[in-house]
Amino acid sequence: MSNVATLASSQSEALNRRTTVAVELPEFVVRALQHRVEVTNEGATPDEVVTLNDVIEWYLVSPLSVKELPSLETAVPGFSGALAKWIFTSTYRPEEGE
Repeated sequence: MSNVATLASSQSEALNRRTTVAVELPEFVVRALQHRVEVTNEGATPDEVVTLNDVIEWYLVSPLSVKELPSLETAVPGFSGALAKWIFTSTYRPEEGE
């Protein structure tokens, strides 16, 4: 029997652990992000409500492309699996037209 690699490797599981990071941002950026949270949560059901963290996370992850994955996977083993899990468990959905 051959060995089969899965996206749910222990490496990708470890990469999905949450880490707190302190970041300094200009006030206008913070306000813009807070506005995005407010707009996104207008009319949202309790299951659809997002936090500032959700929005920031989306903005950081969304620019990644499939083209970058091989390089990122080489540099950070388990990255592709961690990203796949994040995509399937993410609570934030961009607005129509984004």
